[in-house]
Amino acid sequence: MAYQALILRNPARAAATVQEFDQLGITSWCAQLIETVWPADRSSLQRMASELVAGAYSWLVFTSVNTVKVVQQVLDGQPLPEPLRLASVGEKTTEAIERYLGRSVDFEAEEQSAAGMLAAWVPEPGARICYPHGDLASSTLADGLGKYPVQVNEFIVYETVDAPADGTPVSEPEAVPGLNVLPANRIGDRLEEQDLVVFSAPSVVRRFVQLAGTQLPEKLQTIAIGRPTARAMERAGLPVHAVASAPTPQGLARAAQDLLRYR
Repeated sequence: MAYQALILRNPARAAATVQEFDQLGITSWCAQLIETVWPADRSSLQRMASELVAGAYSWLVFTSVNTVKVVQQVLDGQPLPEPLRLASVGEKTTEAIERYLGRSVDFEAEEQSAAGMLAAWVPEPGARICYPHGDLASSTLADGLGKYPVQVNEFIVYETVDAPADGTPVSEPEAVPGLNVLPANRIGDRLEEQDLVVFSAPSVVRRFVQLAGTQLPEKLQTIAIGRPTARAMERAGLPVHAVASAPTPQGLARAAQDLLRYR
């Protein structure tokens, strides 16, 4: 039986999930509902870069791939000091750190979330921690680190806006041949045809509800990429039929397979 899935993510970021779904006989459509843009005032970003390069921090913490890309651009080729240690929220972010910054990480959370980082990472007393993140990041990590005798400097390095964006995107869109792409304003028209819809972030949930509401077709099943996204869906009044075991293409594919197996 043929199935269709709507993946609410930047098509380039969704490409690996599309490949996993293809192997399950699922035809995927991608729709980008949000974009990341540069803050209007970038002066704090330049200060962050100067402090990092000067060796002012013990740790640099990354909780998203987007943040890694922004820091790489702000550093503009300047190397990070060797003594600086890097902490990553999970596998994909670690891969981005290796790719864009040429560094290995000193800590990677097993449970890929801010709560997962706090459960396993205890920075040494007196550590100075640089924590860049987007404007919609939860306070979970900063609040948790604040309980230790450390100094945490937060920097908002990008803003999340509705797609298509008016601001300057952090990254130029990547064209991926062969993907089925829907404009954001068309997703409501295509829900009746879908068997699955994949939510990739809490901000995506908010935008989806604005565009399509909360009354989903009866046959449509939902997958959240992780617990924070699932909680956002529940708060918005959307059903959560599955949460990926890991926020990866393979984790999403396993969730899709489990849902469709019992159709």
